[in-house]
Amino acid sequence: MNVKIKNGTISGTIYAPSSKSYTQRYVLYSAFSNKPVKIKNVSFSEDEMVSLKIAESCNATINYNRKDIEIKPDFKCPDSIYVGESGTSYRLSIGLLVARKCKTTIKGEQQLAGRPVEPLIKALSDAGTNFKKHKDGFYMVDGRNSASTGVSIDGGTSSQFVSAMLYYYSILGEGNFTVSNMVSANYVNITINCLRNFGITVHNNGNNYSIENGDYAVKEIGIEGDYSSASYFIVLGIFTGNIKIKNLGIDSLQPDRQIIELLNNATECIKIGGNELTVDKANFIKGIIVDASATPDIAPVISVIGIFSTEGVKIYNYQRLKTKESDRWKGIIEMCRAFGATVSVCENFIEIKKGILKDPESIKFTDHRMIMSAIIAGVIAGSHTEFKNAEKINKSYPEFLVDLKRLGLEIYSDLNLSGDAVI
Repeated sequence: MNVKIKNGTISGTIYAPSSKSYTQRYVLYSAFSNKPVKIKNVSFSEDEMVSLKIAESCNATINYNRKDIEIKPDFKCPDSIYVGESGTSYRLSIGLLVARKCKTTIKGEQQLAGRPVEPLIKALSDAGTNFKKHKDGFYMVDGRNSASTGVSIDGGTSSQFVSAMLYYYSILGEGNFTVSNMVSANYVNITINCLRNFGITVHNNGNNYSIENGDYAVKEIGIEGDYSSASYFIVLGIFTGNIKIKNLGIDSLQPDRQIIELLNNATECIKIGGNELTVDKANFIKGIIVDASATPDIAPVISVIGIFSTEGVKIYNYQRLKTKESDRWKGIIEMCRAFGATVSVCENFIEIKKGILKDPESIKFTDHRMIMSAIIAGVIAGSHTEFKNAEKINKSYPEFLVDLKRLGLEIYSDLNLSGDAVI
C-alpha cells in the first residue's frame, strides 16, 4: 500500500500503543512456563500477534476481549513455530524452546533470517543444545540434551541474546551465565522486570547473572504505552505544537524514554503531567547527540530533526543500526538526503544538518520505523511525497495513520480508486 498525506491544522490527543517489548515477553513466558496471566492494553501489532500465535502453537488457550487477553497455558512442545519478522519473538523463543527440551523447527520471513543470532546459538550449544541451520536461514532446535551449565554470551550485537538466556535459566529453575559487551542494557532490565512479575528473581553481579525461583499467583498486568511509537509524534510536535500523548509510563524502563530528556535539552518544549505528555512548538532547537547503541529504534526519527535544523543531529555508534530490520544507517542517509539535508558520514558518527529542502516524488523502505520516520519528515516539510510499503508499519504501530488523522491530516492510498481520503 502506498500513501500520500495532505496537511491540515495539526492539533489533538493520541494514546501511545502498547509496548510490544513488554507484550511479547509476557505472552511468551506465560506460554512456556505454564503460568497463566491476564494482559490489558494490547495493541495487536504484527509482532505482538506473532508472539500470541507462538503461544497457541505451544497449546496455550488465549481469550480475547477487546484490548485485553487472558493466557491459559498447557505447554506442549510444538513441531514448528512461525516467528514472522519479529526479532524479539525469534530470539526469546529459541531460549524457551531449548529450556523446555523441545525439538522444533523455526520458520519465519526472509528479512528476519538475515539478522544476527549466532552468539545465542553458540551459548546454547555450549549448554548442550543441538542446532541445524536450514537453507532458509532459520534453525531446527533440539534442546533434549541441554543443561543448566554455566555459559558465557556476547551481548554486543543484541541485548535480546541476554534476555533469551535469562528466560532459558528461569525455565530450568537454576543456573548462571556471564555476559560480555552488553548493548541496550535497559531492554534486559525490561526482561528482568517481567520475570519478577512471574515470581523470578534475577541476581546481577557485574557481568554475571543468576536465577532464583519464587512463588507465583495469577497476575493481571497492564502494558504501558510504547515510547518508540510515541517518538514520531513527539518529533512532529516540536515543529507543529498542540500534540498530547497519553498512556506513557513516566518512570518507564524503556530505553526510548530518553527521547524526553534528549529533546527537552534541545528544545524545552515537552511538558510531563501524570501519564501524559504535552508537546509545544519549539522556539529553538539546539544540536542533538544520539547514541544508537542504546536507542537504535528512535535514531531514525531523531534524524528527521536534522533535516530541518541548522544545529543538526549527530548519531554516534551508528554501526548498531546495520543489524536492525534493515540497514537503518543507509536508510537514514537516504531519507535525509531525499529531503535535501546535508549528511556527513564521519568515522564515529553521522551528522545531519538542514540543507535546501526538497519535495521527493516517492520514498520506499521496507523497515516500519524508516517508513514512519519518512512520513513524519514529509508532514513537517509539507511535501507531496508518495510513501510506499505503508502496510509495513503494522509491525509495530497499526494505528499510526489513524493517529495522524486524529491530529488533523488526511491520508490517501493507491488502494482507494475513488480518490477520497481512506482513513
